[in-house]
Amino acid sequence: MEVSGNFLQAAIDGIRAYINIIDKEYNILFVNDAVTKKLRKTRQSIVGKKCYEQLWNKNALCENCVTPKVFENGQPHQRINWENNADGEKRCIEHFVFPIPNKQGQVEFAVEIFMDITEKKLLEKEREEQRLELGKRIRELRHAYEELKSLQNQLLQAEKMSSIGLLASSLAHELDTPLATISGYCELLLEEVHDEKALGKIKTISDQIAKCQKATRNLLIFSRKSDSEKKEYHINTLITNILALVEHRLKIHKINIRRAFDKQLPPLLVEGNQIQQVILNLVNNSVDALPNGGDLFIKTRMNNAEKSVEIVFEDNGTGIPEKYHKRIFEPFFTTKEQGKGTGLGLSICKDIISAHNGTIRLDSNTDKGAKFIISLPCK
Repeated sequence: MEVSGNFLQAAIDGIRAYINIIDKEYNILFVNDAVTKKLRKTRQSIVGKKCYEQLWNKNALCENCVTPKVFENGQPHQRINWENNADGEKRCIEHFVFPIPNKQGQVEFAVEIFMDITEKKLLEKEREEQRLELGKRIRELRHAYEELKSLQNQLLQAEKMSSIGLLASSLAHELDTPLATISGYCELLLEEVHDEKALGKIKTISDQIAKCQKATRNLLIFSRKSDSEKKEYHINTLITNILALVEHRLKIHKINIRRAFDKQLPPLLVEGNQIQQVILNLVNNSVDALPNGGDLFIKTRMNNAEKSVEIVFEDNGTGIPEKYHKRIFEPFFTTKEQGKGTGLGLSICKDIISAHNGTIRLDSNTDKGAKFIISLPCK
């Protein structure tokens, strides 16, 4: 079957893509109906003119045009680019160019096919933005879930600590009465016994009982249920009282407390039990970091520039590797062996200090051991 030129023209006119044929001088030899409709021109007014003038309203060959490459190497080329068309609209155009060789194999003409894929690209962009937004929302939900899970575990831990506190309080009450009785009898014996050696032994017993009474009473104060009411406290007194609770433990672990308290500090408006919990957590961390004994330095000082009171805890223990510095305040993160830590201590400390509008940080400049600095605002 012989195909006529009119048949081919009709077939190509039925294609919605913009099709034109040009020669090596970029003169238009043929266009389909899609081109004439887009340009709102007749075929006769377009044919014979430069393609870049008619199609792109330019005075010279378009930048990055791939058609010259087709004439150079005889290979098809394709590219996608955003272009301003003859109407000044910015459109995304997919440009295909195919060579038309003569009988000698030389490329004399080229077929250019332009497809407007702007809507497709905009849709792809919209879908990509939706995908990114969805990914962001999923990450936010995961983060919220982890925070919720963390809070749940902290509540469980707090409930456990509350139960332990009640048990400790009950035990302290139970011990306080017999200790008071023994102390009373010691006082009677001191009056009745006249033997020097016996008096010395009774005096030793009385002193040790006094220490036990002091420890149980401090335990009662610490385990007393907090009403979250802030009152005026001297920070040095809070630290001294809590250290009395762990004095025996520190001695067993051969840890020396080095105190340097500023006695001129103003009272702070704080929730005493919570601040003592922070102090206890930091002391316990130092004990764990000093398995072979060592020194724990506790210092209080005034920061006049910040109008705050600072508490410095520093030990010469095993320290914290630098790679963990940014994570130590995360809930459930711990560098201790499994079973030796919940990873909640420092997280709770940070929450408590933040609730007091203060800060707690790890001093990363320490060569050995760990150094924490707490800053609490003055009234």
